[in-house]
Amino acid sequence: MMRIAAVALALLLAACQQQPVSTDYTRPDQILKWRMSGKLGYRTEADGGSATFDWHQTPRQGEIQFSGPLGFGSAELRWDPGLAHLRTAKGEWQARTPGELAWHLTGFWLPVSALEYWSRGLVWPGAPAQSDRDQAGNLITLNQLGWQLQFDRYQPVGRVTLPHRIKAEQDGNRFTLLIRDWRPLP
Repeated sequence: MMRIAAVALALLLAACQQQPVSTDYTRPDQILKWRMSGKLGYRTEADGGSATFDWHQTPRQGEIQFSGPLGFGSAELRWDPGLAHLRTAKGEWQARTPGELAWHLTGFWLPVSALEYWSRGLVWPGAPAQSDRDQAGNLITLNQLGWQLQFDRYQPVGRVTLPHRIKAEQDGNRFTLLIRDWRPLP
């Protein structure tokens, strides 16, 4: 009887343990949750600036912490479907999308929803696009939403190659996203 109880207890404990989720991705589109950090630089005809960032993304929520001389000292941009919040030392704002709020940081419309894809080296599925790829299949150039993007550096992250630097230009507005640390999450 004691042997049966021990076996039952062992089976119960094994069933309760969570199996680890693999982060051994083989394609960028498999990465739906991540943490990345780096530097964002931007220039408009009238202004420019840069900041370091720490971006945490899940399939339905995102958060970017900015610090540095964006004119705000630091800022926090958070979003859920249909609602985004921006908090800085100068105030708080709400909008339907994070891109609308990025205007307060840079002075131009920064397509944060598209950046969720571009930062993984993917075309955003929300708009038509023209792209060129290298022999390995990595994006080299992308024209989407009126932005002309150049992906000129990639870095290996596990078994996936992800962008390290993205340069973008639209109507005289420019930004460069330099991703220093990429961490896909389970």
